[in-house]
Amino acid sequence: MRRSSKRIVVPLFLLLVAAAVFVPEVRGDGIPMVNFTVNAGDTWFFTLPQNPVPDVASTDAFQFNQVPVFASFMPAGTTITYDIFFSRVPGLPVFLMWCAPFTFSQNEPPFFHCDFIPRIDQTATPIWTGSGNDPTFIPGVYDNGALIITEQTPEPSPLALLLMSFTTLSLISVLAIGAPRAYSRRNNPLHNPPQAHSP
Repeated sequence: MRRSSKRIVVPLFLLLVAAAVFVPEVRGDGIPMVNFTVNAGDTWFFTLPQNPVPDVASTDAFQFNQVPVFASFMPAGTTITYDIFFSRVPGLPVFLMWCAPFTFSQNEPPFFHCDFIPRIDQTATPIWTGSGNDPTFIPGVYDNGALIITEQTPEPSPLALLLMSFTTLSLISVLAIGAPRAYSRRNNPLHNPPQAHSP
C-alpha cells in the first residue's frame, strides 16, 4: 500500500472506531423515555418521556390524557387509551389510571375491563422528583412489582449510523484499491529486477 493510501486509511479507521463507540449512546430524537408496566391481574404497558410535559399539573400532582396503552386483555398490537394520574398529595393515590373514553363490550375487547381502575395508594420510594409542572420519573420497582418503571433502550442516531456506514465503505474502497497496486508493484520486473547470483 502506498504512503498516500496509509494517510487516508488511518483517519478513516479512527473515525469508524469513534462512530462504533458513540452510536449506542445517542438517541435519534434526543428524548430519554421510560417504560411503565402495571401488574394487577391484567398487565398494562405504556411509555412516557422521563421528563415529560403533563397535560394537567399542579405543584404536587399531574396528569396525562388519553395515553396509548397496551393491555393484556386487548389483541396483540392494539392499544386502548387511558388518562394517567400521578400525585404525592397526602390522602391521594400515588398512581391512578382509567379508560378514556370509558368503553366496554360484551362481545370483544376490552369487555368490562374499564370497570377496573389500576391504582397504587402509597409507596415507600418516590416515583418522581421535581414539581408537578416539571416532573422526572425515577426508574424502579414499586409496591412489590405492581408498578415497574424502566429506562428505554436508546435508539442509535440515523446520522451516526450513516456516518459509520460511509466510513466503512470508504475504508473498504481504499483497501481494495491499494492492495492490487501493492501486489503488482511486488511482481513487476521493472521494480524488482533479477538479482545477479555469485558463481
